[in-house]
Amino acid sequence: MKLVTWNVNSINARQRYVEMFLDEVDPDLLCIQELKMPTQRVPVSMFADRGYHVAVHGQSRWNGVLIASKTPLEDVHCGLPAVDEGQSRLIAATTQGLRIVNLYCPQGSSQDSPKFQYKLKFFDGLSEWLANTLDPKGPVVVTGDINIARNPDDVWSVEAFTDVPTYHPKEHKRWDKLISWGLSDAVRPHIAEGTFSFWDYRGGSFYRNQGMRIDHFLVTDSVLHSVTGAEVLRDWRKMKKVGSDPLTASVHAPVSLPIDW
Repeated sequence: MKLVTWNVNSINARQRYVEMFLDEVDPDLLCIQELKMPTQRVPVSMFADRGYHVAVHGQSRWNGVLIASKTPLEDVHCGLPAVDEGQSRLIAATTQGLRIVNLYCPQGSSQDSPKFQYKLKFFDGLSEWLANTLDPKGPVVVTGDINIARNPDDVWSVEAFTDVPTYHPKEHKRWDKLISWGLSDAVRPHIAEGTFSFWDYRGGSFYRNQGMRIDHFLVTDSVLHSVTGAEVLRDWRKMKKVGSDPLTASVHAPVSLPIDW
């Protein structure tokens, strides 16, 4: 079973690109973040026509999360009402016994910004929600654009990210709390040092590999034992073409997690 997470930075702008990805990579389950479209306008037919079941939690212009699965999705839950302030950043569903939690976590702007305080509050609420609603002994996958690079080798320059959101000590404490609930980073053991999932559009950062690893699969032990590998699909960060028509990729690369499930 191939699980994939991908921040597409607008499903409207990337629809044909995502369709190409579905046809070529053929994931069994795809978690998408940053739809930037209200639920009723999300083009779910692009998934349904390919045999996927879809659950959507959209929002006009910003945020938005989606789960597409080749097997039916049950017990769909949208939002983190206690802390998300109406922003569409969480969707959860169960398929084949796996509880999938797809997240688009806040970025945080700067450490002096109210957006950073919102980010910290969001993670506190997320930890509380996990503890109150899910069982760490069960099969749980927490994935998405988590917007935290936890370790020094998850950023291209520790000096450049000192006290900067995405690589901030206060965020690292929130990450550690998530892990202590019963999660493990399922991707880290399977990728080389300096493997990133996000690169800024500016300054040629992609080609210089000046990136961050902020798109993650965190799984409970019952899932971890079934993981057979992991890969950042870096090539899908590049521009592609359909005939002479260029299709621009997101600033994130998809992350793939195959599991024997």
